Amino acid sequence: MTAGSGLRLVRGAHLGHVKSALRRLPIKVAERVATEAAPALTSAAGASYDAGQTVYGTPRPLSVDGASLSLSRSGDTRATVRFVRVGTIVRCVLGTKYARYLIGKYAILPNGKAAIPEAWRQRLDAIARGAIEGAL
Repeated sequence: MTAGSGLRLVRGAHLGHVKSALRRLPIKVAERVATEAAPALTSAAGASYDAGQTVYGTPRPLSVDGASLSLSRSGDTRATVRFVRVGTIVRCVLGTKYARYLIGKYAILPNGKAAIPEAWRQRLDAIARGAIEGAL
Protein backbone atom coordinates (compact mmCIF):
# COMPACT_ATOMS: atom_id res chain seq x y z
CA MET A 1 0.00 0.00 0.00
CA THR A 2 2.73 2.42 0.87
CA ALA A 3 6.47 2.15 1.19
CA GLY A 4 6.68 3.82 4.63
CA SER A 5 4.67 1.04 6.23
CA GLY A 6 6.61 -1.73 4.58
CA LEU A 7 3.50 -2.52 2.51
CA ARG A 8 3.04 -1.94 -1.18
CA LEU A 9 -0.03 -2.43 -3.29
CA VAL A 10 1.63 -2.97 -6.63
CA ARG A 11 0.13 -2.82 -10.10
CA GLY A 12 -1.62 -6.09 -10.81
CA ALA A 13 -2.64 -6.61 -7.19
CA HIS A 14 -6.01 -8.25 -6.64
CA LEU A 15 -8.52 -7.94 -3.81
CA GLY A 16 -6.80 -10.77 -1.93
CA HIS A 17 -3.62 -8.65 -1.81
CA VAL A 18 -5.61 -5.77 -0.33
CA LYS A 19 -7.08 -8.05 2.31
CA SER A 20 -3.69 -9.47 3.33
CA ALA A 21 -2.12 -6.00 3.34
CA LEU A 22 -4.81 -4.77 5.73
CA ARG A 23 -4.10 -7.70 8.03
CA ARG A 24 -0.44 -6.66 8.32
CA LEU A 25 -1.26 -3.11 9.38
CA PRO A 26 -1.74 -2.13 13.03
CA ILE A 27 -5.40 -2.64 13.95
CA LYS A 28 -6.30 1.05 14.39
CA VAL A 29 -4.69 1.97 11.07
CA ALA A 30 -6.36 -0.93 9.28
CA GLU A 31 -9.73 0.09 10.72
CA ARG A 32 -9.25 3.63 9.45
CA VAL A 33 -8.21 2.41 6.00
CA ALA A 34 -11.20 0.06 5.84
CA THR A 35 -13.58 2.81 7.03
CA GLU A 36 -12.42 5.20 4.30
CA ALA A 37 -11.97 2.57 1.58
CA ALA A 38 -15.48 1.06 1.73
CA PRO A 39 -17.38 4.16 0.54
CA ALA A 40 -14.60 5.05 -1.93
CA LEU A 41 -14.79 1.61 -3.57
CA THR A 42 -18.60 1.66 -3.56
CA SER A 43 -18.51 5.03 -5.30
CA ALA A 44 -15.96 3.85 -7.87
CA ALA A 45 -17.94 0.70 -8.66
CA GLY A 46 -21.18 2.69 -8.96
CA ALA A 47 -19.58 5.24 -11.27
CA SER A 48 -18.41 2.47 -13.62
CA TYR A 49 -21.81 0.80 -13.50
CA ASP A 50 -23.61 4.08 -14.29
CA ALA A 51 -21.17 4.86 -17.13
CA GLY A 52 -21.99 1.56 -18.85
CA GLN A 53 -18.47 0.22 -18.63
CA THR A 54 -16.49 -2.38 -16.73
CA VAL A 55 -14.54 -1.38 -13.64
CA TYR A 56 -11.46 -1.43 -15.90
CA GLY A 57 -12.88 1.34 -18.10
CA THR A 58 -13.70 -0.75 -21.15
CA PRO A 59 -17.19 -0.57 -22.65
CA ARG A 60 -19.58 -3.40 -21.94
CA PRO A 61 -20.23 -5.72 -24.86
CA LEU A 62 -23.25 -5.00 -27.01
CA SER A 63 -26.44 -7.01 -26.74
CA VAL A 64 -27.46 -9.60 -29.32
CA ASP A 65 -29.35 -6.95 -31.31
CA GLY A 66 -26.41 -4.51 -31.17
CA ALA A 67 -27.80 -2.18 -28.50
CA SER A 68 -25.81 -1.13 -25.46
CA LEU A 69 -26.48 -3.02 -22.23
CA SER A 70 -27.78 -1.03 -19.27
CA LEU A 71 -27.88 -3.98 -16.81
CA SER A 72 -30.56 -2.10 -14.88
CA ARG A 73 -33.92 -3.73 -15.52
CA SER A 74 -34.98 -3.30 -11.89
CA GLY A 75 -32.04 -1.32 -10.49
CA ASP A 76 -31.60 -3.84 -7.68
CA THR A 77 -27.99 -4.74 -8.42
CA ARG A 78 -26.84 -1.14 -8.71
CA ALA A 79 -28.69 -0.24 -5.52
CA THR A 80 -27.42 -3.15 -3.42
CA VAL A 81 -23.83 -3.84 -4.52
CA ARG A 82 -21.64 -2.04 -2.03
CA PHE A 83 -18.46 -2.37 -0.01
CA VAL A 84 -18.66 -2.42 3.78
CA ARG A 85 -16.14 -2.41 6.59
CA VAL A 86 -16.16 -5.45 8.84
CA GLY A 87 -13.59 -4.74 11.51
CA THR A 88 -10.34 -4.28 9.64
CA ILE A 89 -11.56 -5.92 6.42
CA VAL A 90 -13.40 -4.44 3.44
CA ARG A 91 -16.03 -6.82 2.09
CA CYS A 92 -18.40 -6.62 -0.84
CA VAL A 93 -22.12 -7.10 -0.31
CA LEU A 94 -23.63 -8.33 -3.56
CA GLY A 95 -27.29 -7.99 -2.65
CA THR A 96 -28.80 -9.95 -5.54
CA LYS A 97 -28.45 -13.60 -6.44
CA TYR A 98 -27.37 -12.77 -9.99
CA ALA A 99 -24.68 -10.21 -9.06
CA ARG A 100 -21.98 -12.92 -9.28
CA TYR A 101 -23.02 -13.59 -12.86
CA LEU A 102 -22.71 -9.89 -13.68
CA ILE A 103 -19.25 -9.79 -12.10
CA GLY A 104 -18.07 -12.69 -14.23
CA LYS A 105 -19.83 -11.73 -17.46
CA TYR A 106 -19.67 -7.91 -17.43
CA ALA A 107 -16.94 -7.12 -14.85
CA ILE A 108 -19.12 -4.88 -12.69
CA LEU A 109 -16.51 -5.61 -9.97
CA PRO A 110 -13.02 -7.10 -10.09
CA ASN A 111 -13.30 -10.86 -10.39
CA GLY A 112 -11.55 -12.91 -7.69
CA LYS A 113 -7.90 -13.12 -8.62
CA ALA A 114 -8.09 -10.45 -11.34
CA ALA A 115 -6.09 -7.28 -10.78
CA ILE A 116 -7.95 -4.36 -9.28
CA PRO A 117 -8.36 -1.33 -11.55
CA GLU A 118 -5.46 1.13 -11.53
CA ALA A 119 -7.68 3.99 -10.31
CA TRP A 120 -8.81 1.83 -7.38
CA ARG A 121 -5.21 0.94 -6.54
CA GLN A 122 -4.21 4.59 -6.53
CA ARG A 123 -7.18 5.53 -4.34
CA LEU A 124 -6.44 2.73 -1.86
CA ASP A 125 -2.80 3.76 -1.79
CA ALA A 126 -3.76 7.36 -0.98
CA ILE A 127 -6.16 6.22 1.76
CA ALA A 128 -3.52 3.95 3.30
CA ARG A 129 -0.87 6.65 3.11
CA GLY A 130 -3.18 9.10 4.88
CA ALA A 131 -4.11 6.61 7.59
CA ILE A 132 -0.48 5.68 8.23
CA GLU A 133 0.65 9.31 8.33
CA GLY A 134 -2.22 10.10 10.69
CA ALA A 135 -1.08 7.32 13.02
CA LEU A 136 2.50 8.60 13.23
